[in-house]
Amino acid sequence: MDRVVAGEIADFLKARISGSVRRGAVEIANILPGKPGALSFCKYEDKTAIGIIWRSASSVIICSKKLIADPLPATKTLIYVSKPRLAFSKVANKFFVQKNFISGVHMTATVCSLAKVAKTASIGPHCVISGNVEIGESSVIYGNVSIYGNVKIGANVIINSGAVIGAEGFGYEPDEDGTLVQFPNIGGVIIEDSVEIGANVCIDRGALGDTIIRKGAKIDNLVHVAHNVVIGKNCRIICLVGIGGSVEIGDSSFVGISASIKNQKKIGKNVVVGMGAVVTKDVPDNTIVIGNPARHFATEFPIGNSGGNEK
Repeated sequence: MDRVVAGEIADFLKARISGSVRRGAVEIANILPGKPGALSFCKYEDKTAIGIIWRSASSVIICSKKLIADPLPATKTLIYVSKPRLAFSKVANKFFVQKNFISGVHMTATVCSLAKVAKTASIGPHCVISGNVEIGESSVIYGNVSIYGNVKIGANVIINSGAVIGAEGFGYEPDEDGTLVQFPNIGGVIIEDSVEIGANVCIDRGALGDTIIRKGAKIDNLVHVAHNVVIGKNCRIICLVGIGGSVEIGDSSFVGISASIKNQKKIGKNVVVGMGAVVTKDVPDNTIVIGNPARHFATEFPIGNSGGNEK
């Protein structure tokens, strides 16, 4: 990997820097224990941060600009920003993270002649792409993904292995003798630009309309999205979530691990649904709900970091 000097990183972030602008990084690493020649970040803004930075072996550290006045080691180069985790993510994606895909269709994939796949898209091994499917520019479909008919996928979408897009929804009406009659599933799935879908996610097609995943939404592994659901822009849906039919989730909302949302409920914008919550009622904008059944916990809660592998 090429060496990236701290000055270039600071210029990219338009950030203040202390220490040698020529000190470089060839990789990224956790701040503790850190690595010589690595770029790391520190999320803390108090004395905890100072101790961690002193102990880290990393050469270049992105940290909070609230630490500018604190005595920090001259043997490291520090880059000061408002949101270290966000800045680190941008730098890592710009300079360090390699994209492991090649445009084109893998020789073991099955793609219907009626499907429209952009030349810059990547279709992985053993995928099955049905007719009346559109896949946009620079989208990546990893191995063993099944995409049923009547699915439109935008540009720069990532769908991880084992996902099933466009299967029949679960809807039945009992006849007089108890026989279950399936409700028709003639709709489709629309996945807008820059959506990311985790491994083994199931997104059912709409019954009479479409299931829609709006631009920039991120769906973690093992999530089930039922028919006619609409997930708003830049939502984050974490693993093991179950979303019932015709649920609407507003832009920039966050649904925590193993939460369940009852069919036909409306979740507002900037909502946080807590881990394991069972949502049985509509949730207004800018609200946190937790528990079973889900209850109001707070209002106007700013959605920040989702956690992750950092110190």
